[in-house]
Amino acid sequence: MQRFENKAKETLKRDIHISNVVDKRLQETYQMLGLSPAAYKRKNRTKRLSAAAAAAVILCCIVPGAAIASGKLDFFEGFFGNTNRRSTGVIEKEMDTGKGSTITVTIPSKEYVPVDEEKAWEMIGSQVMDEPIEKEIGGHKLRIENFAYDKNGALAYFTLEKAGGITALKGDDMTNLEKGATFFTEESDFNICFWGSEQVDGHENIYIDTENSTSEKMYCYAYILWGESLKEGDIPQLEMMQYPCTFSELYAMDDEEREAAYKEVKTERVKLTDKGQIPVRSIDMGEEGYLEYSPVSMNIDMTKGLGFSEEEAADPGNISYLEIKYKDGTNYVITDREKETENSGYVIGTDTGEYKVMFNRLVDVNEVEEIVVNDVSFVVK
Repeated sequence: MQRFENKAKETLKRDIHISNVVDKRLQETYQMLGLSPAAYKRKNRTKRLSAAAAAAVILCCIVPGAAIASGKLDFFEGFFGNTNRRSTGVIEKEMDTGKGSTITVTIPSKEYVPVDEEKAWEMIGSQVMDEPIEKEIGGHKLRIENFAYDKNGALAYFTLEKAGGITALKGDDMTNLEKGATFFTEESDFNICFWGSEQVDGHENIYIDTENSTSEKMYCYAYILWGESLKEGDIPQLEMMQYPCTFSELYAMDDEEREAAYKEVKTERVKLTDKGQIPVRSIDMGEEGYLEYSPVSMNIDMTKGLGFSEEEAADPGNISYLEIKYKDGTNYVITDREKETENSGYVIGTDTGEYKVMFNRLVDVNEVEEIVVNDVSFVVK
C-alpha cells in the first residue's frame, strides 16, 4: 500500500514535467533551482535514470512467417520495429520551472530500426505467453495482449479501453520521448503494477502507439525492469488496486479520512504467464567487470571494473557510453552521451550498483562479439 501512496503523491504534487535526458548539466540546473528531478524511487531500491534513457504481450497469435493477427498490433513490431514509431533527432526544449522562469532541456536522439519477425520468433517466441488476460477495473477494460520476460526485465503489450474516453492513463508523442505515459491520473480511481515475483517490484516506461490509439482505446507498450534480479521459478504478476475514490479526492482528504479510504482499497493479483524466462548470458571478468545480456535487456555491475566509487556506482548517469558490436562488423549504440544518443526502451540504476537497460531493438546474442561500457571492453569468448 505504501508503494502506491508514495507514487500517487509524487505524481499529484509534481510541479513540472522534466524529460529524462543523459545530461549532468541538467542535474546541476535542478540543484540550482531547488527542484526535484522527478526521479521516482520505490522502496529506496531503484532509481529511474532521469539523466538517461527513460526519455516503456505478446505475439498476437503469430507463427513464423505468418501475418499480424487481425485487429492487433504485433508484439515484435511494437517493441522493436519502426512501423508505428519514428526515429527522432536531438531536441532542445524550453521547460517552465513553475517559478517564473524556464530552463532548456535536451532530449537525446532515438533511432528505431526494422525488425525481422521470423528471426524474432526464433529468438524469444517460445517465451511469449499464449493467452491474453482481460480485466475490468475503474470503468476501464484492461487487456494484457502479450508478455515476455527475463531475470532483469520484461515486455508487456496491453490495451486500455473506456467508452466515453480513457481517464486513467495520459500519454502522447512527447511522453514517448520523455518519461513515458503516466498510468494513473488525478481522475483515476485505480492503479496497476507489474511485479517480478511476490516480493520483487517492477519499474516501467510506457510507450503509447499514438498512430493507432484513440481517446477511447490506447495501445501501450511497457518496458519493465525488475528492482532485483529474478530467481529461476519466479513468475511475474499483475497487481490491480481499486480505490474507493479518485486520486485527486484521496489527496484532498485529511490524514484520518485518507487512512479510512485506504482500508477500502481492493487488491487483486494475477499471474502474467506460464512461460519461462528468456535465457540470459553473462561475461564474467571477475573484479575487472561483470554483465548479463539477453535478446531484450542488459544488466551491468557498476561496482566492478569501471572505476566507480560505491556512491558513483549507484548513479546510472555515470554510464556515458554503451555499445554492442556484432561479428559481422555492425553495431548497436545504446547510449552515447557525447552525441546525445539514447537507443533504449528504459533504464534504471539500483542502490547496489546495477545498471539495467531494456533494448529498443532485438539483440541476436549468438552474433555478439563485444560489449563496450564506457571505455571498458567485454569480449565474448
